[in-house]
Formats: sequence, structure tokens, C-alpha cells
Amino acid sequence: MRSSAISSRPPTSRAAISSSCGRRSCCRKPRRPTKKEQLEQHGSGIPSSGPAGPAAQLPTSRERRDDLGLSLVHVTEAAALACAGLLGKGDAEAVSDVAGEAMRRALESSGITGTVILSPRPQAHLPQGAVIGGGEQKVDLGVYPVEGASQVARGHINAVSIVVAVEPGGFASPPAVAQMEKFVDGPRARGAIDLDDPVADNLRRVAFAHDLRVQDLTVAILERPRHQELIADVAAARARIRTLEEGDVASAVMAAIAGSGIDAAIGIGDLHATLIAACAVRCLGGEFAARLMPRNDAERALIGELASHVYGLAELAPAADVAVAITGVTGGPLLPGVSFGSGFAESSSLVMSSRHGTVRRLTTRHHPV
Repeated sequence: MRSSAISSRPPTSRAAISSSCGRRSCCRKPRRPTKKEQLEQHGSGIPSSGPAGPAAQLPTSRERRDDLGLSLVHVTEAAALACAGLLGKGDAEAVSDVAGEAMRRALESSGITGTVILSPRPQAHLPQGAVIGGGEQKVDLGVYPVEGASQVARGHINAVSIVVAVEPGGFASPPAVAQMEKFVDGPRARGAIDLDDPVADNLRRVAFAHDLRVQDLTVAILERPRHQELIADVAAARARIRTLEEGDVASAVMAAIAGSGIDAAIGIGDLHATLIAACAVRCLGGEFAARLMPRNDAERALIGELASHVYGLAELAPAADVAVAITGVTGGPLLPGVSFGSGFAESSSLVMSSRHGTVRRLTTRHHPV
């Protein structure tokens, strides 16, 4: 049956093929060179020109930006894994040191060239102004190898590792005072915060934006002597209070992201930590208001007329493209911490991009350990 079906097809005449132009060769598709011929001609499997040439193989700038978040999360994972083994061992300096060293090594192999601009704590391995890596893509970095080194040392929760990357010159440059006052909330509270108003008024507007009663709000505040009056004011407004030993950045992210159990984060924190937190909150679409807090006459003279200026998110995180990676170290409301199994470790991270409007949660298993 098969042979008869084949023989029933009308024969193809060579004359018919050649009659259209007189030459058979021009009607055939040109033969593509084999892989072996490409190798012999060019010394590699990639042709030197055409749609399959090197220009088509190299990643575009947009593709490199797409990969940046994943490059950053490898960096925070490395720092988190390095210091998680020191959980509860009482040496906060060792925690900071091993996390910083691991973060630097990971940055050196990340494929980017990063200049450290923001660093909330003095970092021997990542000093301000250091240029790290030798990749084609150049970025400015905000680094926090481990926020909450003392938390790790004491076996407490909420320690995280954080890296922020922006285009060169993309970070805000307010006067270099040590601290800023901030009020952070999620996307629903955009436009609801005014730092010139009493905290009770801000909490009422935030509660209205969330369709909650003030007494249903949970406010994160760092446990510091400078915050005693603030804690009393929040308590007087009847909001619930979650005091944190550490976590300037983590508390701001918790306030801006859904499902953390934190509705707002307020208080006075480190300038660099505030700017790093603002980058993360921008990626989350949240609300962020901040004001410089001079501690002495020299800082008051430095900021001058900006003493009363309230910075919004557009001023605090002005970069065209912000990428953020955060990996949990000891676990908490924001992220689970590093856990260890038989021959592996597991980490949980957030990867955020302002350009693409994405927030990814990653759970990564690392082999071997």
C-alpha cells in the first residue's frame, strides 16, 4: 500500500524545475554550513556574523539588568550562609566579619563592577568607596552584609543580609548627618503620612487607609532610649507596638510588604540604613517619609534650611532602576532564616526590581555545605 501511494504522486520533472529560470541552483535553498564547517572556519561554534553571530549571543543591557537581581541574591545568600553557622555563639564581631568577607567574595565573582556608596556599619571588607568586581555592568551599591549581627550572636530573630544596586549616581545625597526620622507604610497609605503632624493623627489616617481601627494597627519601633517618648505616644493612640532590638531596614520592608504582621514602622535610624530601606520600599510601592535628625550643632549647621524638609520616596530613592536582594539569616516575620540539613542548607530571599515592578520570593537549597 505504501509503495503504491508513493508511486501515485506526479513525478517531478527536472526540466520543470529548471524552466523557471534556466538554472536549478537558484531555486534551491542555500545549504547551511555544518557545525564542523563552522568550527573549521571560525575556531568556535559561533559564526562571526549574521543573526547567529556574537552580537546576537551577548546579553543586551536589558537582559543584564534582568539578571542583576539574581546576581545580587547570590551575594546575600553567601553572606547569610557564612554567618548563620555562628548562631547563638556570642561573637557579634565574628558574625559581621565573616558575612562581610563572604559578601565581598560573592560580589567579586558576580559579573558586575560595584562601587560601595551606602554602608550602615563600618565594614572592613566593604569600605565606602571600594570598587569591587570587574564585570561590564557598573552599579552603585548599598551593602549590609548582616543587619542584626548581635541578633545572630545571641540566637535572636530578624537578622537579614541586604544588597541594593542602582545605576552610577543613583542614590540620594542628603547632607551627611548620622540619622533620619522616618515613617514607613504600605501602598494603601500613600499620601496619608505627614511628619509635621502628631503621630496619633498619622496613625488615624493610616488606619483609615487600611480599613482598620487604630487599635488594630501593629507598629514596629526599634527598642532605643531615644524612642521612649515615641513608644508612649503610639501606646496613647492605642495602636499595638512591636519593639525590635535590630532591624532599621527589615522593619521598613515589613511595613511595606503584605502579610508580615507589621502595618507601619516609625522612629529614628541610621542615614544609610534609611536610604537602603527607601530603595526597598520603592520597589514595594509603599509610602516613606523621612527627615534629617541632627545630633549636635555641627550637624545642625550642615543641614541648614533642610532641617524642616520632609523627604518623600522620590527624593530618598531617585534612581531610574533599583534592584534589591534580602536573605533571611535568623528568621522572623519578614523571611525564614537559614536552615541546615544533611549535606545542604536552605535559604529564603526577596528579590525586587523597581523597573519591572516585581517582588520575588525565593527558596534556595545549597549543595554541598
